[in-house]
Amino acid sequence: MDIKGAFRDLQQKKQAAEKEAKEARAPLFEIVHSLQGSGRFVGMPMTSVKVVALATGAGASGGEGAAPPRQAASVDFGVRRQQEPNPVRATRAAELVRQVAAAVMPGVKTPRINLHGEDPLNFPEFSRELGQAARDLGFRLHLETAAQDPDALAACVNQVDHLTVKYSLGEASARPVAKTPPRGSAGDSAARSLRCCEIALRRGATVDVKIALAPEVSDVRYERALEQLQALSGKVLLVLQPVTPFDVGKRALPVRDLERWVATAARSGFDVRVLPAVHKLLNVR
Repeated sequence: MDIKGAFRDLQQKKQAAEKEAKEARAPLFEIVHSLQGSGRFVGMPMTSVKVVALATGAGASGGEGAAPPRQAASVDFGVRRQQEPNPVRATRAAELVRQVAAAVMPGVKTPRINLHGEDPLNFPEFSRELGQAARDLGFRLHLETAAQDPDALAACVNQVDHLTVKYSLGEASARPVAKTPPRGSAGDSAARSLRCCEIALRRGATVDVKIALAPEVSDVRYERALEQLQALSGKVLLVLQPVTPFDVGKRALPVRDLERWVATAARSGFDVRVLPAVHKLLNVR
């Protein structure tokens, strides 16, 4: 190689390094191919990308008792696993998704990514750049979120093909889920969720609103949620997900309650599906 060629090669490496340095990153828990699917896509094989918080546990802001950030993400290729240092670049995550899907289930006509965890909207630039890189590889992006930051969703929605909104009733959750405060978003939790749905629908994405149902859920709280979501009836799929009692001491949802709540949703004009979480019974992720 002559001097000019060597200089050109050096410049290209420098530009590539600068581009990587500017790339959005996020801490990941794992990248794994799953048969679980979600919402209307339940049972459809997808490659799951699970985001984690920068620090977890009590004192996540860095105080006493804070858990250290997860050092590496687990990448499952079926026959082997590897550890990917955190935080992971968006284009690197897309390439790992391609490799995982090709290793575990090659030949899928429309490969899909399920981006979920704590919470992808905490990393909107990563979500957007992952979606861009994945689309170039033929993938479609499904985003699952608590939908508490409309501004963050607006920043990445052009790369989102399907949105699943986890709509909290409070009583159905065994523990509160910490959420990053929304950036510049006014209104209560329900209003923010509705705004996120409207943003995704305007983009042309399909939208599921998923409500977890447990014996502790009251009729009043459930019916109030349907009232809050009424503007979306006919536009989204309402997914009712009765909890399944895997842990000792947990109770199953009474079937009469489930039947009553399905009927209430139908009378309110919603397209409704009942999809219990059974992935633990199938031993799939």
